[in-house]
Amino acid sequence: MLFPFFPSKVLSASLTTVAVALGNENTGQVTSMTITFTPNTAITNGSIIEVTYDDDFTGGAALSDADIAVTGVNITSSVESGFAAGFFRSTLTTGGDVTTTVSIAIDNSPGLTTPGSAGNYNVGVAVDIGGAGTTFDYGAGLAYVENDNDVTVTATVPSTIDMEIYEQNSATKTNACALGVLSLAVVKTCVYDIGGATNASAGMTVKIDADDALNDGSGNTIDDVADGTVSAGSEEYGVMITDDGATDQWAGSGTFEASDTAVPTSETTFASTSAVIDAINNIGDRMEVSHDAAMATNTVIGNYDQLVTYTAYTN
Repeated sequence: MLFPFFPSKVLSASLTTVAVALGNENTGQVTSMTITFTPNTAITNGSIIEVTYDDDFTGGAALSDADIAVTGVNITSSVESGFAAGFFRSTLTTGGDVTTTVSIAIDNSPGLTTPGSAGNYNVGVAVDIGGAGTTFDYGAGLAYVENDNDVTVTATVPSTIDMEIYEQNSATKTNACALGVLSLAVVKTCVYDIGGATNASAGMTVKIDADDALNDGSGNTIDDVADGTVSAGSEEYGVMITDDGATDQWAGSGTFEASDTAVPTSETTFASTSAVIDAINNIGDRMEVSHDAAMATNTVIGNYDQLVTYTAYTN
């Protein structure tokens, strides 16, 4: 009579969050190795953990029970055996079910020696639940040597600079500054804002120059201011920075910030910043510029104009 043999059913599940940490990730170096995982099936007393690792990690056969520490809630002790290149097992004694993180630490004395080549090396964990050989949980992680798991992301930010001229306290751009009809009684003024922007860490400089004096095209001019202040009843004309912006980015810009100044006919530094600025999008950081003019009784009648040019540079 034949008696058929029915093997015990072997159940398996995946261990989760298997992770491998090396004390030294450089190639060819003695290192510790710590393997952690979360059980799927509750680990009971007498369970056997088998650890396999790439035998490019050398020194495994020389390890002993004293070099391995298995820890976790309800794990009271472990006995290690079967040491070979790329393999050992741990038999656990537990004081209750183990359901939370298990840590297997291989110390660095004598430790393992990392492979001679950079790479991502497999480490496997199998748990024989209760040591009965009927229920196994499996998982795997990677030991990262050198930088094969790294991606270096690079980017280059180019230099930027911008400058725009706006109506006073407005988002509307302009290229006009109308002084209107001059008077003996009052100083006539026109105002606009200059917005500058740059990502240069040292900031930017704005320079100014004009094609000529404020003139009528027939040889007559409005005299440049000479005493720092345009006064009613005197023939005088000048330009001045009247506001450095809310954050005073343009402060300390020199002559044009201190007083009414003649508009130069050769390129001259007008204002500067010393840091990154965005006075294009931030209206409050723009500088305010004022042109002032007055006439005298002998100022020649006519229509006067001047073309003023601003040029921006990064510092």
